[in-house]
Amino acid sequence: MADHKRRTERKMLFRVLRYRIQGREYADLSTNISPEGIFIKNTEPPPVGTEVVLTVKLPPQWGNLPLDIVGQVVHVNDGPDLHKRGMGIRFLSVTAQSLPIIEYFVREVFSENPLDQSRLEQTGGADVSYRYQVPTDKKS
Repeated sequence: MADHKRRTERKMLFRVLRYRIQGREYADLSTNISPEGIFIKNTEPPPVGTEVVLTVKLPPQWGNLPLDIVGQVVHVNDGPDLHKRGMGIRFLSVTAQSLPIIEYFVREVFSENPLDQSRLEQTGGADVSYRYQVPTDKKS
């Protein structure tokens, strides 16, 4: 059996999140979050390796502005207890229309301040957006 020791502490986060898998929209309840990722309850979780795009709104003090988080399913609980079923998603990148949104999210979730500019890219022409590659630790 795999040893699932985490490098970072998880925080409780009970919130209905909207996400997309292969273009299909879903909404389910998250249970916890850490700088590594998030766990979302789902009675029929997709297989490990599936890409997931979470659409999140920042807190009201940040204008409820949206951002997209691209992640990958790294853990699936599909056991007989429906209340424990779900998927662990590792964060890969964060995309938003405004650099301050990215800075806020990275500071609050990854405790990274200032932003590592080498992980940031600006995309688009008239509709500029910013994409931030999430730091990953390759240690096992």
